[in-house]
Amino acid sequence: ALAEGCVGLTTIDLTACCDITDDAVITIAERCAELTEIHLSFCWEITDAAVIALGEGCEGLTEIHLCECSNITNASIIALAERCAGLTKIDLWECYITDSTIVSIADNCVGLTEINLDDCNHITDTAIVALTERCEYLKEIRCERTKVGVAGRQLIQEVKTRPKPPPLEE
Repeated sequence: ALAEGCVGLTTIDLTACCDITDDAVITIAERCAELTEIHLSFCWEITDAAVIALGEGCEGLTEIHLCECSNITNASIIALAERCAGLTKIDLWECYITDSTIVSIADNCVGLTEINLDDCNHITDTAIVALTERCEYLKEIRCERTKVGVAGRQLIQEVKTRPKPPPLEE
């Protein structure tokens, strides 16, 4: 019932809807192909199945928020990045992901402008190097309480001041 009659829906904010399940998100993904922005932060029941379904059903996603979705793993974020190359904003605060996920995002989502990796304890300089080398539109990388060192933090500062690149080609 959540997505019934909402075929043209482009944005949905379910932040802190703690009882939202994979089934509900899968239904949204199946019925709302025009979705470009979804907020699922603090939806603790969400797993990889929901995120994979979003990638398959909503390939036009440009923004996703998954703060504290602790059941999300590398597999679903990698699948999402591969299907939703137009992602520009990704919030993965306190998700259990590793550098390989961020490298996949950098490889696939070159138009990325913002990413939040705060409290992603397994993120290192490797992820930051990939993002800064491949995502020329990137303006904000948040990575407090990670394993990012001095070199990575220097790259983050450089991102904030680099010249604006030419517009992305459609």
